[in-house]
Amino acid sequence: MKSSRKLSSYAYVMAGIGVAGIAVTALGFALVSGLRHLLWLRMMKGHPIAPWWLWTGVVLVGIAIVAFWYRVIAAILWHRQQRMRFYERLNPLLRSFPREVHPDLSTVADWYLVDDEAGRYAFTWGLYRPKIAISSALWDALDEQAQSAVMYHEAAHARVRDPFQQTLLHVLSHALQPLGMRALYDRYLIRREVLADSAAIAACHGNDAPLLTALLATVGSTPPTETRVGLTGAMEARIAFLETGQVPSWWDQHMRQRMFSASVAVCLTVAEGLLVWCH
Repeated sequence: MKSSRKLSSYAYVMAGIGVAGIAVTALGFALVSGLRHLLWLRMMKGHPIAPWWLWTGVVLVGIAIVAFWYRVIAAILWHRQQRMRFYERLNPLLRSFPREVHPDLSTVADWYLVDDEAGRYAFTWGLYRPKIAISSALWDALDEQAQSAVMYHEAAHARVRDPFQQTLLHVLSHALQPLGMRALYDRYLIRREVLADSAAIAACHGNDAPLLTALLATVGSTPPTETRVGLTGAMEARIAFLETGQVPSWWDQHMRQRMFSASVAVCLTVAEGLLVWCH
């Protein structure tokens, strides 16, 4: 049960990698098939003229491949630039953590307090070694149990490498937005918060009051790192989880429709390559 839950934490990133791999393979197959057919026509006696649709297909597939890698590289560079700006703003505000961290939590991440008396927030960042920061305004507004709930929530993000997953899915969503990857990314941002809430409640022995206290303390406070930690749109799902205890399914009707559309697009690309190959 524990392993299956941990596996579900990676469901979106595995689906994203799968869609990206299939799409790139399909485009590469169509491009190679078209070029081989053009080369074969070139080598035939009399040099028969290649049909216009073959040239058009090869050019379009080539443009699609170039566009895909351009968008991937552009997203990586943008994300790197944003990360550097984020570190420049954050590093001067970091302070040592005001409380002794339990060994189970200290091993998953480095803990910091953000010197910010205005914004109430907590977040996890770091692609390689996760780091967790809680604003001083939020920390001072909570009692000890609510502080622990926040710590366990953020530790759950660190355990499944959510900062790395978010970065990867953001890059893929930017490169493959027409194939439903943006919807996959948005759903991931919401469901990961609910899964972290579930882990925090379990660590608090099933008591959801400390976590609810922490959530209410953050209402109306917009963290300066909101665009990085992906909290937008997640609050409703988190409240619904506290009311019902049900973690939202990642593979619902909306995602099935998106993935079906993506599969149709990929299959058409493969069919084009097969048509050229067989012809």
